Amino acid sequence: MKLNSILACLVLAAPLLAEQRIVSTVPGLTEILFALDLGPEVVGVSEYCQYPDAAKTKPKIGNFLQPNLETIASLKPSVVYIIKNPVRLKPRLEALKLRVEEVDLETIPGILGAIETIGRHTGRTREATALKLNLERRLARLKSSVKQRQSVVFLVGRTPQRLEGMIAVGRGSYLDSLLDAAGGDNVFRDSPNMYPKISIEQLLARQPHAIFEMGDSVHEGKGGTDYAREVLRVWSTLPALDAVKQRRVYPLNDNLFVVPGPRFVDAAERFFQLLHGSKP
Repeated sequence: MKLNSILACLVLAAPLLAEQRIVSTVPGLTEILFALDLGPEVVGVSEYCQYPDAAKTKPKIGNFLQPNLETIASLKPSVVYIIKNPVRLKPRLEALKLRVEEVDLETIPGILGAIETIGRHTGRTREATALKLNLERRLARLKSSVKQRQSVVFLVGRTPQRLEGMIAVGRGSYLDSLLDAAGGDNVFRDSPNMYPKISIEQLLARQPHAIFEMGDSVHEGKGGTDYAREVLRVWSTLPALDAVKQRRVYPLNDNLFVVPGPRFVDAAERFFQLLHGSKP
């Protein structure tokens, strides 16, 4: 058989993926899709999807709790990726005869598993395997770099301009696992709630070595020097807290820290730098 005929047979025998039109309903899923070089095939994202920059130009389908089903259906997706949510999105989308894939982004193992699953669904198995192995290697290196652990608190909510209405990261949360990997001992890990409301008295009793403060900065679009200055001003009213006295209050205003996706090791490495003063 001539070489051209052999090549023609091989091409005809190779599996072909149909055109993929993918809708993502949360930022973490969007970031996974782009990390697997599927950006051109993403036809819709949530209004909170800001990374990478190319995601900002995609049609918006609402948000996690208020997805626009009509908009999603109009995009004629071949698959819609979702995570578990309280609005029973999967059966509502399936009622529209859409293919829906639900993955877990609530934990680090869940994120790694989601990368594999999405890679398998979309014909990006090789890319997904490479990405997963790279993240696992970086995470292992980070953990092995921890020589001395430090107590920390991470605030994800607070009344503006006051140390009231504080909401901290608790046990079992995604952020708790990142802090742990970076050598941080979450002082509210013993809370029965994933995101407990805490008081000044509790902070003074537990005296964390470092405070990570996010509040509403990401959602409200706050950031920069003014935001950091305001955060530090508010905490300066509590000099009895050792972390305040030692100037170890760290204002954070990047969604890197709160989007569970393929950048989770970047976030953990940043925590490490802040806690230990060096790169892992």
